[in-house]
Amino acid sequence: MVKLLVDEADSDLARSAYAASNGPRTTAITYVEATSAVTRMRKGNRLSPAELRSALDELDSIWAALDVLEVTDTLIQAAAKTARDHTLRAYDAVHLAAALALARDEEIAFVCWDRELSEAAGKHGLALIPEQP
Repeated sequence: MVKLLVDEADSDLARSAYAASNGPRTTAITYVEATSAVTRMRKGNRLSPAELRSALDELDSIWAALDVLEVTDTLIQAAAKTARDHTLRAYDAVHLAAALALARDEEIAFVCWDRELSEAAGKHGLALIPEQP
């Protein structure tokens, strides 16, 4: 999500994947993660106050168009299993568990720049963006 909000490495790829997607989805925690990430970028002087405001406005705009998956007890239980199986961070396990639930009913692409999370998703046969070597 952050790559959609601020210019950084692979932002063009993220924006292209988002534009080409058929009904982009994410979990509700993404809003907190993205808000935290860009706010911390401002704290670290990577964004100006105006850039932060623009990023947060863009987040709200994108968020309104997303299909947002609730974090339910069922998802939490599945995420705990993915955390155990792949030794993932908590929110990463939630994202992977949600993607795996969606992938039971349809083919999806998993967009992620975190190496550990991408490797775990790849082990489940999810199509990855960016593709992993």
